[in-house]
Amino acid sequence: MKPTTLVWRFCDGKPGHDRQSAGLVAALAAHQPTTVLNLPAADYPHAWRYWWRGGWPGGAAAQRPQLVVGAGRACAWPVLAAARAQQAMSLYLMNPPVPRCLFDLCLIPRHDGVAPGRGVIVTEGVLNDLTASTGPRLGPVLVLVGGPSRHHAWDEADLLRQLASLVYGTPARHFLISDSRRTPASTTAALRDFVQPGVALLSHTTAASGWLPSALLAAPSAWVTADSVSMLYEAQSAGCAVGLLAVPARRVDRITDLAAALLASGRVSSLSQWLAAGRLPPPAAPLAEAARASRLVAARLLAGRGGC
Repeated sequence: MKPTTLVWRFCDGKPGHDRQSAGLVAALAAHQPTTVLNLPAADYPHAWRYWWRGGWPGGAAAQRPQLVVGAGRACAWPVLAAARAQQAMSLYLMNPPVPRCLFDLCLIPRHDGVAPGRGVIVTEGVLNDLTASTGPRLGPVLVLVGGPSRHHAWDEADLLRQLASLVYGTPARHFLISDSRRTPASTTAALRDFVQPGVALLSHTTAASGWLPSALLAAPSAWVTADSVSMLYEAQSAGCAVGLLAVPARRVDRITDLAAALLASGRVSSLSQWLAAGRLPPPAAPLAEAARASRLVAARLLAGRGGC
């Protein structure tokens, strides 16, 4: 019988970050006994001091963790400090805001442009907690609308034209459109004009917590604006056929190049491809990056700590 792995998981309260570490820990628990202690990063605002001194509030834990994990800037120092004090392996998800070699292991999305190495595992997109099901997908087609960001500008009129082609070009309509925190108020107002029998609008301000993962797992397909990088990868992990809604780039960089790379790989389709074929192609094999990463992490735990 395998020994139980105790994981301390630091959370910053941001759903996107917390779901990354939740996905990794759940995948780890799928193939070895795992116990998780969830810790709010906000409770340790001076964690860098603990790391510097090699201590931890309360001293060494009665049950020391084997792995300390976190995602998000606020979790970086708590992960490092706790791992050092408890003599555990430190693991950070995403490209950290402090030198990478302070961590035993970092899981970094390929689009961040960091080369793999002894202390770096490169993943296809950020991790999430979705595992595709094999059952029937009877939910509506999802349309996930983002908004302007550091990398992408916003052309509301062009987006609405794309949505009109999609919605009105589908005879048997069964759509659920959702906005996000970044969606401009004028865009959200314009989305209401699409509401009709077979087309619903769900605002992020009224949506129930955790609705999106369930909706993705039930959706046959999902259309995602190109600025919503995490959503593009979550839809692939959920096993949806994925369509891409174009938005203008502010500049050419690794993030804005992602859409072209995903289109070239065949994992997502453009609106013009959908219009030409009349349908989205069947989805590629779902991404299972959390499962793949968890196996590599488990191997590192057995072999000893990583580092760079």
